[in-house]
Amino acid sequence: MVPTAARMTIEWFVPPGQARPITIALHTLMDDTRIARGCIGCSVATGLGEQGTVRYVEEWETEDDLRRRLRCNSFTQLVALMDTAIQPPHVEFALPHGRRGLDFAVEVRGQ
Repeated sequence: MVPTAARMTIEWFVPPGQARPITIALHTLMDDTRIARGCIGCSVATGLGEQGTVRYVEEWETEDDLRRRLRCNSFTQLVALMDTAIQPPHVEFALPHGRRGLDFAVEVRGQ
């Protein structure tokens, strides 16, 4: 098993009934992501309750691979899906030098 050098985890709450359509859209994004250079894997999970929980994870061989991912158009589609959140999403990037939040994506996309 290859150790993960970089991981992006996003978790957000969506209105009742929206978890399934969002999950379907994420599966479409995952199809393209999985074939990208450096992608080790990606997954989506949902939880039901008063509000639906969506958890999306991507794992990359290197931080540079993750940075390339953040600059591509499909990441913009992922951000659009996060706009369905009923409260700010939790975004975490696990990198070789530590953990970062959404500021990491803003920094990378601004370069």
